[in-house]
Amino acid sequence: MTQSAPPPLSDAARLLLAVLPRPRLTSILDIGANPVHPPPYAALLAAGGCRITGFEPQERAFAALQATRGPLEDYHPHAIGNGQPQQLKVYRISGLTSLFDPHLPGLAAIGCLGWRHIISRHDLPTVALDDIPDLAPCDLLKIDVQGAEAMILDHATRTLAPTVAVIVELRHLQLYEGEPMLGGVDTALRRQGFQLHRFLFNKSTMLPNSQAARLVRRRHADQLIDGDAVYLRHPGTLPDWTDAQVMHLALLACTCFASHSLVLRCLDDLVRRGTVTADLPAAYVDALPAELRAPAPAPAAEAEADLREGLRIARETKSGDDQHTALLMGNLSRLLRDQGNLAEAESFAREALAVLRRLSPAKHPDLAGGTTLLSTILVQRRENSEALDLML
Repeated sequence: MTQSAPPPLSDAARLLLAVLPRPRLTSILDIGANPVHPPPYAALLAAGGCRITGFEPQERAFAALQATRGPLEDYHPHAIGNGQPQQLKVYRISGLTSLFDPHLPGLAAIGCLGWRHIISRHDLPTVALDDIPDLAPCDLLKIDVQGAEAMILDHATRTLAPTVAVIVELRHLQLYEGEPMLGGVDTALRRQGFQLHRFLFNKSTMLPNSQAARLVRRRHADQLIDGDAVYLRHPGTLPDWTDAQVMHLALLACTCFASHSLVLRCLDDLVRRGTVTADLPAAYVDALPAELRAPAPAPAAEAEADLREGLRIARETKSGDDQHTALLMGNLSRLLRDQGNLAEAESFAREALAVLRRLSPAKHPDLAGGTTLLSTILVQRRENSEALDLML
């Protein structure tokens, strides 16, 4: 792991660590663990919330990992691949080292031919993940291998069977000869039941041109190069997962890729199963930073009083036959409906719809909204026939 200090764990993540009854620590496999940049799991690892099994064939990078590893980290110098001998190309820029030769047209297109320099070539055996005995469980696979992603994935079907998420680099602009690119990696993951969830980041650059000196480079970074993406085991199958899988995904989504709606989806499912208490989803939202939470709604009584006063003023200062007044009546009707006061809710909904019919052309969204509001109230009042007539 990199020597730079990891970011502190968030309050929301600490909550999950404290209350989720995981049967074991979350287990992460890191393929291409070269510590050039802090990994996305750095904070979780520093908090003792996961175990890392990493693979890095470059001698210097492996030595750096060994020198700084903690008690929850285990690294191996294996080159992960398809189990067949390959040639490792060690580039002058360590982070570019790959099984593939450089694709010169792609490097030239972005003005980076200097990246092409290979300082050594080594024949080395590769090991398929599925052939490694006693391999740790894989809840999250992180893979950054400069072009060999699809090869590794195709020989890891057994290893990935229980995996809930994959973080992988996807190439948009070809940099290596024969690399699978975004489409090839996406296909390999979808074959194993994973779906693209989100990008953590994308890297792009300005294309070389005659006027480059006159341009602000960061404002003209038009050409996508690559980026790290998160794939999930199909989220539509979540109810079929084990409790442990759902808990591991909740923790990973919180700490490694900040997908808080996914965390809450997992917590809701765990509540349904009876694995966690019913108040945990709300407690999780309470623990999120303020900028991620919606303002608390006004109490119903206060909101009702404000709407009634606004409607009174609108009727006194206007004709009562305008869009603003109709909007106020519609909002008051919805509030009363939600409070169970269906009779008064129906009265305001009818009045709002009458105004909208006079002011709005047929098929106008406001008119459709007013019609839907009244019809839902009528259904709740068991006036189904009139509700159906409205919607026809």
